[in-house]
Amino acid sequence: MSYYGTRINWEEVDIIWTLEISYLGELFRFSTITMDLVDSDGKSYPYVSGLEDVVVQSSLQKVGDISAQSDSVSMAITFQNVNISKLQIDGKFLEGSTCTVGYALVKNGQIETGYDDRPIIFKGIITGPTYGHPNRPQGYVEFSIENKALISSQGLLATIIGPNMYVEDVSCSNALYVSPEFPIIRGLTEVQDIHRGKVIPWVFGKLMAVQHSNSQTASIPITPAYVIAYDPSVGHKPVFYLAAGHATNAVSVNVFSKTGETDSALIKSFVNIDSRTFSYFELPTGSHIPQAVDANNDLEFWVEWDDGGAYPNPVGEGDLEGGGDICLWLLSELTDDVDYEAWNALRPLLNQYKFAGYVNDDKITVFQWLQKNVVAYLPISIINGPNGLKPVLDLFQTVADIRPRLEITAGTDFQRSGPIQSLNTPEDVSNHITVRYAINGVVDDYTTFVQVSNEIPAASTLASISYIAHPKSMISIQRYGRKEKVVNLDFCYDNATAQRIAQDILEQQALPIKSVQYSVSLRFGYLILGDIIQITDEEIGLDGHICQITSKVFDENRWILELKIDDNPMRYNRNVET
Repeated sequence: MSYYGTRINWEEVDIIWTLEISYLGELFRFSTITMDLVDSDGKSYPYVSGLEDVVVQSSLQKVGDISAQSDSVSMAITFQNVNISKLQIDGKFLEGSTCTVGYALVKNGQIETGYDDRPIIFKGIITGPTYGHPNRPQGYVEFSIENKALISSQGLLATIIGPNMYVEDVSCSNALYVSPEFPIIRGLTEVQDIHRGKVIPWVFGKLMAVQHSNSQTASIPITPAYVIAYDPSVGHKPVFYLAAGHATNAVSVNVFSKTGETDSALIKSFVNIDSRTFSYFELPTGSHIPQAVDANNDLEFWVEWDDGGAYPNPVGEGDLEGGGDICLWLLSELTDDVDYEAWNALRPLLNQYKFAGYVNDDKITVFQWLQKNVVAYLPISIINGPNGLKPVLDLFQTVADIRPRLEITAGTDFQRSGPIQSLNTPEDVSNHITVRYAINGVVDDYTTFVQVSNEIPAASTLASISYIAHPKSMISIQRYGRKEKVVNLDFCYDNATAQRIAQDILEQQALPIKSVQYSVSLRFGYLILGDIIQITDEEIGLDGHICQITSKVFDENRWILELKIDDNPMRYNRNVET
C-alpha cells in the first residue's frame, strides 16, 4: 500500500530503518525497533532491534560521467548472542557480507508499510567494520555499506574481436568457411607482412553519405581496409581486402585509394582458422584502383559502408548505432551489475543519438572508450543504484520533455533550508557551440560541422543544417559576452545527432547553474536522484520552476534534498534584457 498521497499528519510519522545481512549462511534482519513486516500474502518477516546511527547520503555525478561506485551508507548494529570479535578472529569475516537497506513508516505505534512496499534505497557489501568497543555488547559493530559495480578492465577490441586482433592473425588460405566461396581453385598467397602489426578494426554504425552545410550529401573514405591475400596467377588478381574483424549487416562498400581512385565492391565473409568471422571484399574486374601487390609497398585503402550498418545490434534489431544500445551492450559485457529495467526505459530516447566509426586502438578498455566517446555526449549521468548501473536523464537536454514527478508549493512539509547557490561561475559559460564531426580517414580531419549560437550567419544559409539559432545563446551572450566552445566528435557521422549534442551542450552551459536545498517531510522519501520537481516558492521567485534532485540526505527525521534549478528566463516569461 502507498501512503505518500494520503492526507495524514506526517509530522507524527517516523522512519523505521531496516537492514538485511547475509552472514554465516543466514539472513539477519535488523531495524531500529523490534517489529514484523507482513507481505501481500500475509507472511510475516520479523526484524529485531539493534540498528542505530544510520547515515544515508547519495548524489548525482556530473552529466556525461559513469560512476561505478555509489555513495556509502554508514550504521551500527548489535547482533543478539553473537561475539563479533571472536568470529572475526576465527576467520568468519563480516566484511564483504551483502546487505539491503530500506525503511518502513510508523505512526502512533502502528506500522504503516508492508514488506512488499518498503522502499529499498541501498544494496551493497559491508566494508571497514569496527568492533570490540568498550562498554558495548559483544555483538555491537559499526560499518559502512558500499555499492560498487564490479567493472572489468578488459580491452575493447579483445572483447569484440578477440585476443588475436592483428592483421597477421588472419589466414584466408586456411579459412574454415567462406561465403561466397573464393572464386579460385588454386592456393592464395598471404601478404600479412605488408600490414604486420596493424590492428583489425571494429566497425559500427551507419557510415555513408555525410550531409554537409549545404544539405548535400557526399561520399567520404571512413574506415581502413588491408590487403590480406591475392591469387598468385598473372597480375596478382584478385586481391582480397580485410574490411572488419567481424560479421556485418552491410552488403557493399565504396572503396577509395589514397591516390584518389574510387570503386564499389560487395562485402563478403570468411571464418578464420580460429573460428572468428571476418568481413572482406575484392574489387571487380576492370577496377581503376591499383591492385598490384608489392611486399614493400604499404598501400592504403579506405571504404564507406554505403548499404547497411557495419555491425549487427547485439541487444536489439538492425544495426548497432543508438547510444542507448551501445551503452547497454558494453556495460553488460563489463559487469553483471546493470539495471536493465532503467536502461530499457530510456533506450528509445538515447537511441536518437547515433554513433558510428571504427576502433583500431588495441590498448583502450571498454570502460575508457565508452566513457570518452559515447557517454560523454549523452545527456545522462550513469550511477550505481540498488539494482546496478542505471542512466539518469539530465534536466538540461533537448531529446525529451520531462514531466515532473511532483508539483509542490514550499511550506512546512517542503521547507527551504539553504540559500540559492551557483554550482559554477560565468567563466564556465559557453554560448557559441561548434561541433565538428564526420572524420575523413584519408586526411584524418572532420568534414563538416554544426554550430549553435545566437544567430544564423547569412540569409542564404537559413535552410542550412549546420547553423541553429538558439534563444538561450542570445540571453547568455547579452549577459556574458560571446564565449565559444569547439567539440570534436570522433564517432559521429549523423547530422541530427550532431545537432542534438550541440544543443544539449548549449542547454547545459549557456547560463550558470543554480541550486537550492529543501528539508522535506518523510512523505517525500519516495523521491530519488534525478527526479524532476515543479516547485513554487514565492520568497525566492520560484513560480512553477522545474528542478532536478541532485542530492538526498537523511537528517533528523527529515529528507534533505538538493535541487538543480532550471532558471531559463525564456521559459518563465522573464525580462531577458541585461
